[in-house]
Amino acid sequence: MSSTHRNTIQICRVYAPPPIKEGAWILIDRLWPRGLKKETLAFDLWLKDITPSVALRQWFHGILKSDGANLLIAILKN
Repeated sequence: MSSTHRNTIQICRVYAPPPIKEGAWILIDRLWPRGLKKETLAFDLWLKDITPSVALRQWFHGILKSDGANLLIAILKN
């Protein structure tokens, strides 16, 4: 490895046109992206187990749907 090479992490949206592939591509999402076939995505690894749990995700989405959503948004803005 040359002294000018740096390890970097690039974040990309799965639905956006892919950039030139450099290094390993890792998908970090609990659910597979809707409407996309596994064969069409060039991921080297899918790390769904390091994402928030199903219970936490359901709780979060429940909060957003409830009356408490406005309070949560206000707290996050500050």
